[in-house]
Amino acid sequence: MVKVFTVCPQGLGSSMIAKIHVRAVLDKLGIENDVQTAGVASIIGESFDFIVTVEELKDSFVGVDPKKIIYIKNFFKKDEIEEKVTERVKELGLT
Repeated sequence: MVKVFTVCPQGLGSSMIAKIHVRAVLDKLGIENDVQTAGVASIIGESFDFIVTVEELKDSFVGVDPKKIIYIKNFFKKDEIEEKVTERVKELGLT
């Protein structure tokens, strides 16, 4: 199972949209998944396969392995999310 956090500044609205898109991509790839929304502070100490977040939060993930972070420009762009999540899943050998 792949565990993913969609992270926005408050962990609410926009990360919920991203969660729906990320889950759809992983389902399409046939990957069992657990996608959760979160705010930056709430993922401290959590284990995960990767995070999907916006570029504006880049400075918030200093201690996180960069290979486990997918930065996107806009949570509402399904195509961008699909492309980047698919690419990262392949890079991490999760397919």
